[in-house]
Amino acid sequence: MIEEELERWAEVARRSGRRGWVLVKEGKVVGVYPSRKDAILSAREPGIYLLLVIDF
Repeated sequence: MIEEELERWAEVARRSGRRGWVLVKEGKVVGVYPSRKDAILSAREPGIYLLLVIDF
């Protein structure tokens, strides 16, 4: 069940068309960052995040 939800979030990140480190929370793209460190620092609010690197 959790895996399916995270897979949907990953699909949202892929369909966004953005390249770089994509941060997703609750099925919505929070932001796209050039470095992993920047993405991690932007995840300030409590919750479950998915961090993917998208490179086409």
